[in-house]
Amino acid sequence: MEFIGISIDVLLITSTLALAAFGLAIVYGLIGVINMGHGAMLTLGAYLTWYFISLNIPFFLCIIFSGIGVALVGIALEHFIIRKFYDRPFDTLLLTWAFFLITTEVIKIIFGTDFKNIEAPIAGAFEVFGVNIPAYRFLVCLFTIFLITISNIIFLKTDLGIKIRALIQNKEVAGLMGLDINLTYKAVFGFGSFMAGIAGGLIAPMLSIDPYMGNIYLVRSFFVVIVGGVGHLLSGTVIGSFLIGGTETLFAIFSDQVVSQASVFLLAIVLLRLRPNGIMNKKDV
Repeated sequence: MEFIGISIDVLLITSTLALAAFGLAIVYGLIGVINMGHGAMLTLGAYLTWYFISLNIPFFLCIIFSGIGVALVGIALEHFIIRKFYDRPFDTLLLTWAFFLITTEVIKIIFGTDFKNIEAPIAGAFEVFGVNIPAYRFLVCLFTIFLITISNIIFLKTDLGIKIRALIQNKEVAGLMGLDINLTYKAVFGFGSFMAGIAGGLIAPMLSIDPYMGNIYLVRSFFVVIVGGVGHLLSGTVIGSFLIGGTETLFAIFSDQVVSQASVFLLAIVLLRLRPNGIMNKKDV
């Protein structure tokens, strides 16, 4: 019974972390932008969801609207700033960090600094083998699996996915063959921002919303992407989330939060020392 309970906790935490990291995996893994503003995008998605709910819009429509809102912000960021620095990754890191700082302050000005809460659209829990599973968190787990799988199919099977993979393999040749490189970059960055907004909205009912809530997932998201393997949207995100989220969950059972987080950092360092390119180290989408 205890083993089943721990396994379910690991599954739920892994899925939540995968959901939070997926937008970063798209932007960093496909176009190489180290998006330090990812946490701010998660936070913005949560606040937009709270705002739309206050207008009595159904919860899941609020999630979609929040994703679109964050996507528009991401597209504007890419169009006016990021697209000029794709060949200078360190500059994109600094610029997206500046975006994080500015966005956080704007959120404080618009929404205030008080904690806000969103009631989960599905309350209660159900029992499996004597273990109570929160209904909403289980729904988020299923949605995460669906979302990552569908997105992976899009990048593997559609014309857009083929164009993006061609861009990753050789930007110059892809441009000579008629691919609109700027538009493709914009589409990827916008889609990654959309996923970050969706994630922020879905995670919001699980914890209190504040201007820094996205920071909880920012560092873990980077660990997920790097440990799993940059460029692997499905396998890398899932494996990285399982290793990071599972390790933290297991150590939290037998120790305090500080030890569990330190254990996650140590695991990430060891794995990257052994496999510098991540667990899935052959880069393909």
